Amino acid sequence: DMKLEETQEKIATLNKMAEVLINLKSEDHETRKLAKYDFDQMNMTESIMLDRLNTDILKLQQELGNEINKYEEIARRLDLFVKIINTNKFTVLKFHENALLE
Repeated sequence: DMKLEETQEKIATLNKMAEVLINLKSEDHETRKLAKYDFDQMNMTESIMLDRLNTDILKLQQELGNEINKYEEIARRLDLFVKIINTNKFTVLKFHENALLE
């Protein structure tokens, strides 16, 4: 659960960085000014490239998808386990009930 949250936070940060890089090239003066402020606040360097950010985002999204798949598989197994336990419990109760009736 925490791994999923951590990966989502990393993706959000990288998306924000990509947005800042794009906005730095905006024709709107106010947008560029805000982007420059965000650039400084995020301690971004001039060497950060949009292509690299996109690659990192895609990698993290893949990791997130893998983690979600693992989580869903565990949930399915747990559900099956609970069904088996409940079925066995029902069978044992029926057995005891039949034994008492005899």
